[in-house]
Amino acid sequence: MPKGDVKHGSFETGAVVLSWFVLNIAMGSSTKWIFLYGEICFEHPTECRTFKFPLAITVIHMIFSWVMCYIQLFYIRKRPVGAGLTLRQQLEKVAPLSICFSLSVAMGNLSLKYIFPSFNQMLGSMSPLITVAMAVVLQRKSYNWWTWLSMPVICGGLAVCSATEVNFNLLGAFYATGATVLRALKSIMQGKLLTSGENLDSVTLLFYMAPWAALFLSFIAAFSEGLEPHILLLQGLMGSVDGSGPADPGYRRVTGGWNVFILLVISGLNACLLNVANFMVTSYTSPVTLQVLGNVKSCLAIGVSVAIFRNTLTVEQGVGVAGCLFGVWLYNQKGGPSSSKEASAGPASRSKADSTPPATPVLEMAVASGPRGGSGAMARAPQDPGTSSLNPRSP
Repeated sequence: MPKGDVKHGSFETGAVVLSWFVLNIAMGSSTKWIFLYGEICFEHPTECRTFKFPLAITVIHMIFSWVMCYIQLFYIRKRPVGAGLTLRQQLEKVAPLSICFSLSVAMGNLSLKYIFPSFNQMLGSMSPLITVAMAVVLQRKSYNWWTWLSMPVICGGLAVCSATEVNFNLLGAFYATGATVLRALKSIMQGKLLTSGENLDSVTLLFYMAPWAALFLSFIAAFSEGLEPHILLLQGLMGSVDGSGPADPGYRRVTGGWNVFILLVISGLNACLLNVANFMVTSYTSPVTLQVLGNVKSCLAIGVSVAIFRNTLTVEQGVGVAGCLFGVWLYNQKGGPSSSKEASAGPASRSKADSTPPATPVLEMAVASGPRGGSGAMARAPQDPGTSSLNPRSP
């Protein structure tokens, strides 16, 4: 629904924004909760295994997101069955984007095996830096002086956050950084597809992307995680190793399966509803408001992570986060592609010329999903379908 077509009341807008905040922050925290406390335990001898299978969880997020899009398209919009992209068009245009999308969400979820959501959010703040770098390299774009002035501020804040992280893990930082890079690449690919004349909006695009992403991730999970997540969950739901009863010889009781199952359903619903909230918040607010909300959400997500998981947040990291978010704000307010006049005049000319905020798209907010996740990412443009898990400076 385009902004300007319908005037939304302040209460309605506030409810949408609040839902977006809650779902974003919950995405990364719920995934981390599964990794820490989603245990399935065996008796005689006693042994507990944590459900640390990020790829399997991401597949669940993709399936829930596809169901949400299906309901939206065929039951709410009442779209005719059979209308849309052919299989060949999906293979040529949607499948490559789905691979990039699924890898970004999966790496965001993988990072949460090794680092806390708070540090994940800090690393996600490098999104402007990576987006600008990829636009310069891949699209040959040039940016004004404000953009380049904001980059050292962002990098400095990130350096302070990383150097003083008590629970630093190199592999987790690698996955979180990789997720941010892939989200930036996805934004470029997605922008081209949404403006290619295929008459796709964000819901329709996610409807086509989710099955391909789930298929691709299932293939990778089969090699990296095997059948263990499926067998473990099935044993937990049956209550025994082989489905036998207490009177049977060799019976070994298994507990915690239904608890993990409920956590997985909640996580999948969170990813699904987060995509709905991402679609709605872009139509209820302005780009400038989204920039502010994204930065506030990052701070809240860090605070919630510290409150729930009791991980340490140093004073130096607080300063680093503030500096990094200031750099993001500076880029959002003053940065952007340069014109020929701006390139020669420098930042002073730009500041005098701008009496209104620049029409720069909202930078993608990394969500641990993710949602970035997750499952969830904040859109870089109103048509961005986001991610489940963990995005995003999702959660």
